[in-house]
Amino acid sequence: MSLLTPAALTDLREGDRADLVLAGAFLVGVVLGSVHWVGLVAGGALVGLAAPTLRRAFLSGLYLGGTVLLLFALWLLLVGTFGKWAAMGQLTLLSVGASLLLPPLGAGIRGLV
Repeated sequence: MSLLTPAALTDLREGDRADLVLAGAFLVGVVLGSVHWVGLVAGGALVGLAAPTLRRAFLSGLYLGGTVLLLFALWLLLVGTFGKWAAMGQLTLLSVGASLLLPPLGAGIRGLV
């Protein structure tokens, strides 16, 4: 028996604990996205599966990426390398772009399920 049946997904998205499920998926996504860039896609997919609509899935993915980027910037500030990271040009843009584009890409799975 599969956990991702349409009835089970509908219950997760619209049930009594739908907000809790989405918050849990968001927290797991932040942890995954903090470890590796593939975690950004996986975290986006998690929040996408938990979101009630496709629009909310994309927005949740964007919020997830922004949160991971903010935590990364705070970590760089704490270790004293934020200025060097900001001055790296294209690599800085790559890390910002990946963190803001990959989670919504993963959240697009909501349109398939």
